[in-house]
Amino acid sequence: MSVQIKAVGFDLDGTLFETHVDYDSLNDCDRTILEKHDIPFSDVFGDNPERKRLRDPIRKWLEDHGRSDEFDTIYKEIDELSLYYEEQFVSEAKEYPRSIECIRYLRSRGLKVGLLTRGGYHYAETVLKRFGVFDEMDAIIGRDHTYYDNAKPSPIAMREFADALGVKTEEILYLGDNMTDYLSARDAGSTFIGVLSGAGSKEMWSTVSPRIDTVEHAGDVMDIIERYL
Repeated sequence: MSVQIKAVGFDLDGTLFETHVDYDSLNDCDRTILEKHDIPFSDVFGDNPERKRLRDPIRKWLEDHGRSDEFDTIYKEIDELSLYYEEQFVSEAKEYPRSIECIRYLRSRGLKVGLLTRGGYHYAETVLKRFGVFDEMDAIIGRDHTYYDNAKPSPIAMREFADALGVKTEEILYLGDNMTDYLSARDAGSTFIGVLSGAGSKEMWSTVSPRIDTVEHAGDVMDIIERYL
């Protein structure tokens, strides 16, 4: 028996809105703060090329070196620096075609609508208010909702999103532009649509799974929403 979709969730950057973020600096915020505190980055993360690094390895290194009392301060400083880089060019954000119309259309169909992003909550709030849709979101979940390591691509992020929306994860249709979005949705049992406006492409999504529906822009979900209802 098919599951009824009760909510539609969106990623932010590259999905709902075209944003300008210095990702090189953003992704190295942990390195910057660790070096500030004389913590050798390579000792914590080794040669790990992953850009979305977890916080638990930092906690473990601090515990192993008798400095566990510094974790909260370091965690906070990384998050504050991340927020700085996210909001640096927020005035340059642009709406992808029909994004705002789509949010209002889905709500008119009785669906809950929300935002699940790896960005910080305040960053998401700033962007949404810029386009006048902050108050039209039933839930907004950022990387700082609970613990950083629970953020996308972890399925925990989608579960927290479902709880905030008041639905089950399998009742969510989620749109995103990259693998981080897909993995969080897939591993939580949510339905996923890949958008082509950001990092994704038809070739990429077809390689990931031929069963993934794609749309050019998130707003285009209005044209196919019936098949999910």
